[in-house]
Amino acid sequence: MTRSKWTMGLLLGLLLGSPPAHGQTKNLGDFISDPKSGCKVWDPHPLVGETASWSGDCVQGFAQGPGNVLWSRDGKAFEKDEGSWDQGRQSGRGSQNWGSGRYEGEFRNGKPNGEGTATNLHGVYEGRWKDGCLRQGEKTITFAVPSSSCR
Repeated sequence: MTRSKWTMGLLLGLLLGSPPAHGQTKNLGDFISDPKSGCKVWDPHPLVGETASWSGDCVQGFAQGPGNVLWSRDGKAFEKDEGSWDQGRQSGRGSQNWGSGRYEGEFRNGKPNGEGTATNLHGVYEGRWKDGCLRQGEKTITFAVPSSSCR
């Protein structure tokens, strides 16, 4: 799993009481460099053995403008992010697609922010996200942020 794999695992964990996905978290957020171009992209929950492959412009060492990130772990691709990046973080309209789900909508600073929809095997979570948080009635759904950041 990558950033979305982990964040969707966290999202499901909050909704369903299950733990986040497998793998060891290195830390809570870091820039990951594409091994070929050296261009950096933001990963809110990097895992050991995870790599990013960026296709787009690189400005001062960071992903910039329209492009795609293909995330891999131990050489196996598991997620593709599409859209626009600003200083290495996904910003503007975009999507993140992984094996069991998808998020499509607005991003700011690498987090869902604005109208967006997360879809997975357990349902559809749609609405206005604020800094990675979505409130639906009594539930708070998080994506790319810890639940403690949603107030």
